[in-house]
Amino acid sequence: MRTWAFLLGGLVIWAVHFFSLYIVASIWLSSPLARGLTLLVTLACLGGVGVLMLRGYRHDAGTAMDRWVRSVAIVGLGLAGIAILWQGLPALLI
Repeated sequence: MRTWAFLLGGLVIWAVHFFSLYIVASIWLSSPLARGLTLLVTLACLGGVGVLMLRGYRHDAGTAMDRWVRSVAIVGLGLAGIAILWQGLPALLI
């Protein structure tokens, strides 16, 4: 179970970020409060991705399967980080 959580951690954080921004945009539209909440949610999710990525780099992989899981998880976390930035920045720049 821990392996699946590590593999899907980045994608789960990305989904949480997406739905959080959707809720913020639906309730507060383009007010200054919405921009502040967008920034807060984006930074929190990027922090979560960063923590998981550091944990992945520090994990000592023993078997070939463990190394594969670690590699796939780190790639997924990198993708999630880029997607979180991609979703958060337009709301902050406009």
